[in-house]
Amino acid sequence: MKFNSQLMRKWVFSPVSVVVLAAVAIASYPVPSFSATTTSIEPATTSKKLVAQNQGAYRNNTFKLRFNYSLQDFVIDHKTTRPSSNLNLLVIDIWNKKHAQKIKAGAYEGGAEYPANAQVRVYYNPRRLSLQNWIKQSQDFAAPKKFSTVKIAGQNALQFESSGLYENKHTVLVNPKTSNIIVVTLSQIGSGNDDAIYRRAYQQVINSLSFN
Repeated sequence: MKFNSQLMRKWVFSPVSVVVLAAVAIASYPVPSFSATTTSIEPATTSKKLVAQNQGAYRNNTFKLRFNYSLQDFVIDHKTTRPSSNLNLLVIDIWNKKHAQKIKAGAYEGGAEYPANAQVRVYYNPRRLSLQNWIKQSQDFAAPKKFSTVKIAGQNALQFESSGLYENKHTVLVNPKTSNIIVVTLSQIGSGNDDAIYRRAYQQVINSLSFN
């Protein structure tokens, strides 16, 4: 049998032959399997953005201080605790949502003690006392003990403990803008979930404190 090359060329380049060859090529190509691979696409809002959305900033232009706190977990209150003296210029209570709701509902009226919490106080320091001497003459700390030095917001600070109705941890430093004394206090009952919650508030104030 003779091979007709001219006829073969016509068949190869005909429309029918192109379709047949394409089908053969596709059938012989290995098909990847997607059954074993799952791709998870995260939403555009990252965890950092969620943290930023829940972040509150307390700023006081009169006393030149600023700190951050969690809007989701805490409420800032200027009205509950009265200043301890004429030199105590400002008291900022930081309450968790549960305690804030109870205070608003009047649960502690009539002389009941308020819960342990986190707190920021501002004191006038007209004599420009050192931190050590200021703490010694203050009537607001019962039996201060366990002193240590730390650096907070670029300033030398003292940390110490005191006892009273609650066990307290204090961080004391001078505001370089005003020379006022800043006291950040964590009060604890010694057990329970509330202590852990307020430790977070206290640490967040310490970590974010600045003077504007």
